[in-house]
Amino acid sequence: MQKRNLNQARVLQAARQIVNEDGADTLSFSKIAATLGVRSQALYAYFPNVQQLKFALIIDYLDGLTETLKAALVGVSGKEALFIFGDQLHTLLLAQPNLTKLAFGGISYDREAEAGDHLHQLILVLDRLIAPYCTSEAEVIAQARYFRAIIFGYVQNQLWGLFQLATVPVADSFENSLCQAITSITEKGSIKHG
Repeated sequence: MQKRNLNQARVLQAARQIVNEDGADTLSFSKIAATLGVRSQALYAYFPNVQQLKFALIIDYLDGLTETLKAALVGVSGKEALFIFGDQLHTLLLAQPNLTKLAFGGISYDREAEAGDHLHQLILVLDRLIAPYCTSEAEVIAQARYFRAIIFGYVQNQLWGLFQLATVPVADSFENSLCQAITSITEKGSIKHG
């Protein structure tokens, strides 16, 4: 690839490929440069260091999750929307395990405000789905944390290989847990419209 064909999107694409194949710990400018067929010095025009590139990857990944979920939820509400959100997020997180590990274990969002803002956009999608069933902002936060904990708990256990010897298929137990959470959130009282 010639330098004039190089751009930030291509650098991110190459970095994403490396992380997906080999993990975030293997990411380096020399490895990216070799993938792109350029000199590693050319990458500094787009990212000052590998850490900033990782943050850009995380932001891109979070934005992709958010946009995919929003698209899947168009025209859907209530229990069905919560199920779609949970099922889709679970699937998306498992589809790119190394990026998932980087985005949800390789960054301190309270110290990286820009990445935290992008994570917040993903969280807001779920908050909006749960809000009609809650009477306060504190309740929305608590219910959303509960719902996310189920999704991320399953993802983490699957990525660690803790369900390999399970006699019950993981997909069945995840769906059951997701449905129980949805019932708990939606049927504890009447829907509050506002």
